[in-house]
Amino acid sequence: MNKTHKILALLALAAGATAATPTLAGGHAYGPFPASYIEECASCHVAYPPQLLTAPGWAQVMLQLDQHYGVDAGLDAKRRTAIADFLQRNASRRDKHAATAQPPRLAQTPWFRKEHGPLPQQAGKTLPAAAQCESCHRAAEHGDYTESGLRLPAGYRHMEH
Repeated sequence: MNKTHKILALLALAAGATAATPTLAGGHAYGPFPASYIEECASCHVAYPPQLLTAPGWAQVMLQLDQHYGVDAGLDAKRRTAIADFLQRNASRRDKHAATAQPPRLAQTPWFRKEHGPLPQQAGKTLPAAAQCESCHRAAEHGDYTESGLRLPAGYRHMEH
């Protein structure tokens, strides 16, 4: 991140901004996110950057909150609408971010598979779980997925692309 971007990001944070405009750092830093998105979604998992899934994928996720990957993540109508609108406004428009699984999963998009390659296995389980971004991306909770904040698990060899 260059000095100008750092200053702008700090000013936005200091002002309590909740805009969805991503801070730019090689395309791997996102946010800040609206408070409602953080409160509801990041209470169980990292607040995934909306730019990593297409609008149809996010729409399907939001329609299935009562069975959100095995958990009831239902929201009141006002919060559901606000979060859905945020996700739709900031969703990817690129095919590489289109869901290839049902329900839609970021880890099943062509982009994720290319970027991450095969994840290490132990006792038949993928470690870390693909949904646990913070396992490798130490600052994921702040929207930072840059390589400077990356710590790979033992046995993982990042595929170059």
